[in-house]
Amino acid sequence: MIRLKHLFLIFFVAQGFNLFAFEPKDTIIYKKAPIENFKSKIIDAPIVIKTSPTAFLWGGLFPYTSEYRLMAEITTGRTQSEQVSFSFIGKGVLLKMIERSQNYTGSEVLKVNGWRVQYAHKFYLIKKKKFAPSGFYFGPLLSYSDIHISLGLKRYYNKTYYDFRNFNANLMIGLQAAKKKRIAFDLYGAIGYKSNKAFYHANSVRIDQLDTSDYGAFYTTNLNLTFGINLGYSF
Repeated sequence: MIRLKHLFLIFFVAQGFNLFAFEPKDTIIYKKAPIENFKSKIIDAPIVIKTSPTAFLWGGLFPYTSEYRLMAEITTGRTQSEQVSFSFIGKGVLLKMIERSQNYTGSEVLKVNGWRVQYAHKFYLIKKKKFAPSGFYFGPLLSYSDIHISLGLKRYYNKTYYDFRNFNANLMIGLQAAKKKRIAFDLYGAIGYKSNKAFYHANSVRIDQLDTSDYGAFYTTNLNLTFGINLGYSF
């Protein structure tokens, strides 16, 4: 009888375990969130390579010069970017047309050459989930240029020339559309301070600073106003 009771007890305990095992469970199952790929957190922002048609038309010392400008803008954060540019400065396209139409001689033509460097830091006013370098922006713009103009080929070969130097520091505002693998368009304006100086190089040793008071208010004023359009491509 004792053994039979033990067998019944074991049987009922086993049945209880089976019922508990198959009982539906009313519980919440927590799944682990997928691990984000490190690359997905990196902003795949474009590098924008640009040039300026407005600088080509009237850049530098209008109407004597034209600028052939190359610019690169690199995104440094979700709402910021750095922009650097270098310009080769040559004779203005309008001046070239005038000299050719008037058949100027070698002693009458102007020889023009120079360069310009620029730096800008842009702050983009954009919403969440948007990234530089597209949208409205503002920031500082610094520029320095040096232009040499010789009257006639003889003076040019003798290194006798006028030397025009310009420095300006500005606050610029603009709007740029520069999505990756698309044509970039940049429209901007700036206001700030400028300093113009002129020198005359009689030879490699003698350099005289010129009085620019009679060059006109546009040249002598310290107020600088800039407007431009840049076109390029976003890589």
